[in-house]
Amino acid sequence: MLEVRELTVRAGTFRLREVSLRVEPGRCHAVLGPSGCGKTTLLHGVLGLRPVESGSVTLNGQEITRWPVERRGMGYVPQELRVFPHLTVRENIRYGLEARGCRGAEWERWVEELVDVTGLGGLLERRPNQLSGGERQRVALARALAFRPKLVLLDEPFAALNESLRRELWWLLRTLQHRHGLTVLLVTHDLAEAYVLADRVTVLLEGRVIQQGDKAAVYGRPAAPAVAQFLGVETLQPGRVLAAGQGLVTVEVGRARLQALGDAQPGESVLVSIRAEDVLLTGEAGGGSSARNRLPARVLRVDPGHPLWRVELDAGFPLTALVTRPACEELGLAPGQSVQAWIKAPAVHLIRAEACGHGESGLFRTGGRAPFSKGPEG
Repeated sequence: MLEVRELTVRAGTFRLREVSLRVEPGRCHAVLGPSGCGKTTLLHGVLGLRPVESGSVTLNGQEITRWPVERRGMGYVPQELRVFPHLTVRENIRYGLEARGCRGAEWERWVEELVDVTGLGGLLERRPNQLSGGERQRVALARALAFRPKLVLLDEPFAALNESLRRELWWLLRTLQHRHGLTVLLVTHDLAEAYVLADRVTVLLEGRVIQQGDKAAVYGRPAAPAVAQFLGVETLQPGRVLAAGQGLVTVEVGRARLQALGDAQPGESVLVSIRAEDVLLTGEAGGGSSARNRLPARVLRVDPGHPLWRVELDAGFPLTALVTRPACEELGLAPGQSVQAWIKAPAVHLIRAEACGHGESGLFRTGGRAPFSKGPEG
């Protein structure tokens, strides 16, 4: 298990401040955030590539905060890969084993298994300049795992690849992780990558932890406007609580009223967060549904996409829905058309005013679209 406690690390003028997180054995934990938020600085602090100003790093019960890199027993795949150009694939994979004196039949069987599962068997005598980008990524991953590290650190390892290759390598990493119980700390700005690979996530903005927890909880219930914005919540609008009782809140948003689950108080200002995939569109007559919120809406714009189409609506406030192509065609969706937008109460998430820093902030006045600032590259 990896435990990071109140870690502060400086990288030039940038400072990572008091970051705490835990990666359970055999699990993958993803650190999410935009460029410059401190993701790589965090990995460098854990790995020992940058000195720690304060805080601690503990691995499997041992504090290793001041240990040199080579004693920590961690595998590392950096953004730049750094596959050795003068070595063959076989020599690259075995590099860590040779450096650590790992020899014997058990190690040979493990390397053979790695080569087999990564599909590198026919490429062992090639050099990196004879490989594709995806093949080089496989070599880097196999090399990082060859000496059976206690922890694997991945720094946006698939960012330079096209979508199909990225997804192929996601499934490869998942296979390796589940088959061999790998403990993985992954940093990425790719939401889909984090959702596929990780069990828990930490959202890092401007060098600080803003939210962390189970991936579904963080994704569905962002704790602050900047988190919602980074996580791609399509509808983020200011509202005011009209009534509350028994865990159900009525909130006024624009010209509409919505019901949500929560504990906000009447008169309180909130931001209303709704994911587009949670909005169901029907014809005006509609059909059976348990949705508490049934809003008359007018289609403003329809943007084709793959696999889902984006539909912009006026529902008394700006609302976005994601709809399959067959559903779009069945409803005949086009600008100016009247529809009903159905949203279940648990899908309407309320972000309290204090999460914005102060009550009537610019985020409320601008409909929750004020951009968060980006610090220097961290």
